[in-house]
Amino acid sequence: MSDCAVDRRDGTIGIVTSGRSQRVLPFVLAVLCAALTLPAGAAADDGDGRRDVRRTGTCTGSSHTTLRLRADDGTIRVELEIDTNQSGASWTVILLHERRTAYHGIVRTGRSGSFKLRYTVPDWFGTDSVVARATSPRRETCRVSAAV
Repeated sequence: MSDCAVDRRDGTIGIVTSGRSQRVLPFVLAVLCAALTLPAGAAADDGDGRRDVRRTGTCTGSSHTTLRLRADDGTIRVELEIDTNQSGASWTVILLHERRTAYHGIVRTGRSGSFKLRYTVPDWFGTDSVVARATSPRRETCRVSAAV
């Protein structure tokens, strides 16, 4: 017979434990609550107040995209990189900062078939979200988002 049983009185579901598991349960709940209070994808703090977040996005074709956000002194440095095999292709890029258009323009890939777009947005109070979307001339679309 098991030390653990399910209590189903009055339509509620709970776990009835006995013995050692009762001492472990408060510890497990405390760890779980602490983990849930951390924001998803917590930013790394390098000790001098700067936060750095890197995310990999998705593309509809064979390209690869990454987004890096670095918060420092009231600004967020945004670095979008797309790596593709098309040299000289013009990509339409849209950056959204807190659901508002921060950048809309055309970026051309270099000889290597990739490009980096660097842009700066203000660091507002609280968590800031940045979404990047890029479309190639062949209608390949890349999307990536991050929060810092």
